[in-house]
Amino acid sequence: MTAGSGPAVHVALAVGLTAVSTAAVLVRLVDGVSSLAIAFWRITFAAVLFAPLLLSKRRREALAGLSTSARWRLLGAGVFLGAHFALWITSLQYTSVASSVLLVTTNPIWVGLLSPWLIGERPTRRTWVGILVAMIGAVIVGFEADTGEYANPALGNALALAGGLAASGYLMMSRSVRPSLDFGAYSAATMAGAWVVLALVVVVSGVPLSGYEASAWGLFAAMALGPQLLGHGSLVWALRWVGADVVAVVLLGEPIGAAILAWYVLGEVPPDAAWMGGPLLLVGIGIVLSAGARPPQVSESDT
Repeated sequence: MTAGSGPAVHVALAVGLTAVSTAAVLVRLVDGVSSLAIAFWRITFAAVLFAPLLLSKRRREALAGLSTSARWRLLGAGVFLGAHFALWITSLQYTSVASSVLLVTTNPIWVGLLSPWLIGERPTRRTWVGILVAMIGAVIVGFEADTGEYANPALGNALALAGGLAASGYLMMSRSVRPSLDFGAYSAATMAGAWVVLALVVVVSGVPLSGYEASAWGLFAAMALGPQLLGHGSLVWALRWVGADVVAVVLLGEPIGAAILAWYVLGEVPPDAAWMGGPLLLVGIGIVLSAGARPPQVSESDT
């Protein structure tokens, strides 16, 4: 953190972490709605909120000025973001909040493993150690044997891991194009891409998108305003003054916050596998993040 960051950044990080930690519980509170419909309406509400950011001529010109390869990477980022929401939100139908959030936040592992082939960045020896520790933790969490009250923990955990992989694809696709765009243009463009993906998925799946109770619509809006706009927005804003690695370490608190909220709001006690594998998973991710890799900083045009 830089010397001139001030208390506002600390507040932004705390607000961002608190907001994103509510996402899983908000999803679980929605009754009688398909997980794909939840993902679609969350991203639809968020896309509507971000769309006005493209009204700026400067932002439209920045998008138009991207190279062909950068446009493909931006499109890829939107596709992966949509896949992430679909997979992770579906996972919450089958497994515990604690296990799902622990497994979906394994981004540093997959980025470390895939970066050499996709973006030419080779992990350090310390990164490999962290990946190994985290993978042991992920295996323990992922192979929860006691189904308890959950429909299919093995399937839910697999979907959460796939959601983490999709989020990693989003990060890697974004890594080279993000510095060329400010927060508004970047967020609006990726949200639009994610919306197209989810719209196609729900159309093909035949998922009903209406006929819900008023409480469901309120929860959709809460997901867009809370975890998406306030949560991710605060964290991206903080990137102007702190390194991306700092924000990533802060996000290690999300599984803890989500598990505490699920325990308090839903009465959902984390399964034994989460207690055993979760600490290993978090320690491994922490080692990966401390290995020295830093994604690009926010562009100077961000406001």
